[in-house]
Amino acid sequence: MAETVTWSALPADHIRAAVDRLRLHQGNAAGTGPHAYTEVERRSRPLTHPLIDAGETLLVLPWLACAAREAYAAYLDDGRLPHPDLPTPVTQALLRHRQQLDQHLEREINEAVRTAGLPHRFRLLEKTAAGLGIPGLVGEIDLLVADPATGRLWVIEAKNPTGAVAPHALLQHIQKFTTRYHDKLLAKTATVAAHPGQAAAACGVTDEQDWRVLPLMVTRTIEPAAFLANPHVPYVTAERLTAVLADSAAPEPG
Repeated sequence: MAETVTWSALPADHIRAAVDRLRLHQGNAAGTGPHAYTEVERRSRPLTHPLIDAGETLLVLPWLACAAREAYAAYLDDGRLPHPDLPTPVTQALLRHRQQLDQHLEREINEAVRTAGLPHRFRLLEKTAAGLGIPGLVGEIDLLVADPATGRLWVIEAKNPTGAVAPHALLQHIQKFTTRYHDKLLAKTATVAAHPGQAAAACGVTDEQDWRVLPLMVTRTIEPAAFLANPHVPYVTAERLTAVLADSAAPEPG
């Protein structure tokens, strides 16, 4: 313990709490009751508890510790941890981190369209849209982009859902896109398509022309729902948004 405190420069009670959290022992390995097969991510297992309690000895396996570090880094990048019983301050800190990730995604897509040099409207609310001659909008449009050179109007939805690892959780994750998210984006696209001139004007383009209204789903990371046989809408990560907007060819769904 003393060597770890010296190396990490962290308080001893922090190190002790981390060891307790990461220890796999007979009690948490067995669990308090049966686990449904769908709760793989919630179980105590070596990947999330890499310090193995063997009686009076605590086993530290370098390869397992390294794999656990990568797993925890991935969870933290998603704004969560693989533990269902976290202390309230930790839960609140993770919530703030998730909010920061959402805000970062918003800044990324805003910067991407500015880099593309296209007229746009960020966060077009229902009431504002109705006042601009676009009635019936269901929910806000995260980003509306007009491209006068190609006659394209992009209706962009930005999503940053938590990821999933277990098969059942992954299925539920994908179903959110194939039902709720896709339906809302396509409904917004249909509303804009019914009032393309007003939508272009909302972006600052007043020239009359024929517009093609295109939906686009933007995510912070690569989204599994994009790889379905019929994804319904095109997907792109935020870092690729500028390239998609600059490409004269409209992206295919997926």
